[in-house]
Amino acid sequence: MSAEGGGLFNQGFVGQGFNWWIGQVADDSFWRDNINPGKFKDKKSVPGWGYRYKVRIFGLHDAGEGGIESKDLPWANIMYPTTAGAYLQNSGQTPMIRQGNIVFGFFLDGPEQQQPVIMGVMGNNSQTELATEIGTDRVSNTQPGKLATSGYAKGNKEYTGKTAPTVSDSDKVTDKPKSSELANELAPSVGASSGKLNQFGLPQGKKISAAQQADINSAKAEIELVKEQNPNFSQDAQDNLIKNRVAAGMAARKKEADAPRSKAEPGATIESESPHIQTAATIKLDEVCERKMVMLKPTSIVESCNKAMQTDMDNMTQEIDKAMNALASYTDAVSITEGTKNLKKVIKDSSKQQAKYMKVVMDKVKQYTEKKLNKEMTKAVSALPACKRWQFLDLKDNMTQNMLSEFNVMSGDMSGLMEGVLNNMLKINDQEDGTPGLITQAINAAANSIAKGNEEKSVPRVPICAAEDVIASCIAGNKPAINKMNDKIISGMDGFLNDMMTELADSGGAVGGIDSLFNQLSNIKGNMTSALNFEDGKDLFAFEVPTNEAVADYYTFCQGGAGQKETMLPSNSAINAAIAKVDREFPVIAEKVSFAEPFKNQANINLKSPGDFLPDFDIAQEIAENISQETQ
Repeated sequence: MSAEGGGLFNQGFVGQGFNWWIGQVADDSFWRDNINPGKFKDKKSVPGWGYRYKVRIFGLHDAGEGGIESKDLPWANIMYPTTAGAYLQNSGQTPMIRQGNIVFGFFLDGPEQQQPVIMGVMGNNSQTELATEIGTDRVSNTQPGKLATSGYAKGNKEYTGKTAPTVSDSDKVTDKPKSSELANELAPSVGASSGKLNQFGLPQGKKISAAQQADINSAKAEIELVKEQNPNFSQDAQDNLIKNRVAAGMAARKKEADAPRSKAEPGATIESESPHIQTAATIKLDEVCERKMVMLKPTSIVESCNKAMQTDMDNMTQEIDKAMNALASYTDAVSITEGTKNLKKVIKDSSKQQAKYMKVVMDKVKQYTEKKLNKEMTKAVSALPACKRWQFLDLKDNMTQNMLSEFNVMSGDMSGLMEGVLNNMLKINDQEDGTPGLITQAINAAANSIAKGNEEKSVPRVPICAAEDVIASCIAGNKPAINKMNDKIISGMDGFLNDMMTELADSGGAVGGIDSLFNQLSNIKGNMTSALNFEDGKDLFAFEVPTNEAVADYYTFCQGGAGQKETMLPSNSAINAAIAKVDREFPVIAEKVSFAEPFKNQANINLKSPGDFLPDFDIAQEIAENISQETQ
């Protein structure tokens, strides 16, 4: 715009006349390239002059594409508020105008009407039906209709790369879009008498739909048939029949529209000025606010970890339940997160969390084993001469290191073991015997049933026995390794004490204290769940003040701290019973020997002499079979 020879000095410009206009922003296919979507270095590479828009002005331009195409519409500039600045000294604001917006302004060039300026934009109402296409002759001067258009409407030109606008969660509806007639039928009455119903059980003042009228006519026809058989059919019974028929018809139409097999009507976005309308974003926020956060108690760490595993399984069950319901429920489908869609990832993530808590349990088993070992070895240490006790100290140090190493290996593999336990418990995939898994069951249920829609659904809860079974399965899975470790400890002690007894007997010393220990070593391999009750260092001094334990086991952002009910507290005896059940149903197969070992009575073989090698394959096969039978 120039000030030379015309422009602002033209008598028709602002000052001599002020022409208002109102219009609609055209398909962004014809103005989106006015601004580069990405970064660029040279300002001359900008295809257009800043934020400008093609606007179809009512009364001046045809409502459709017949009179003037969108590409030929004049460019409309923006009038920014004083608080926005004008981009000088890096002071400015980005206009939030989108295609389909109804905007108003004035012509900068007065009666020439070629330089429109946008002053403001009209807000959108949540009840406005939005078109899903733009830049067509859907509405024109000869074919009137609703102009409201979605900002995500499909235009004449596809987006390139990642420039296409994505629907945000705050714009996603949570109820499956229905036909306008059914939506009006199910919507609460606006402007009708509040709370008052007519003789058909419908809000007074609200127009009866065609489907509702059909239900009323059907009920009246049935009433006539009943009156022929029963002339005393009361008026109250007739009214109740009509009300029930209308209510049942509305419920049936809603369920059918919400069913997975029904096709969703266009208009799945809200794009409303209403801040309190429920959207996918609000549902996701509610789920975050209701998610349980574990609070461990150091004063009763094992019991607290048991509860934590139950809490984590509660969260996992919620996600699995949502993923299953998403197959049939539009509400769950539109608000589901990418992480929840992958059930295997949900279980994998949960197994890592529970492995963390299970490590505390395994550490307590290790600590209990160490204390039990020290207690049983007290008499042996007392019976040893002072000059020999340092040897026992070295032995004990090596055993402690080996024990720590073994338990670290168990804890390091806990995540994979836990994942297998959860998969086996939940039965996500189809079973080998043909039993359908959880996913298949949900798919079949969605195909053969009607969706729940926004109806209140029961919230799944994990009983404490589930956490007990998981702990029992993990302990049972590690039981062979723990028993093997204890056997090695006892074997090492046996060898050391035998040597000491022999040495002391040769020197004429007493061996009674050591001899009696052999009857006590088997006590080390006791009930492993006894370790869960084991408390170390509690009430060390009589004058100590009792610990004030925390009450909350978990907390949520919405409700704060909360605790498990007394009936939901874990039971160590139940864990022990569960371990025994696992042992009965899934007996642990003895570990196979990975390499050939000689028999105890087998003669020594001189590997340097060729004659000592096994010359016959049958003999080698026989030895291998004997080894295999011993290890089974």
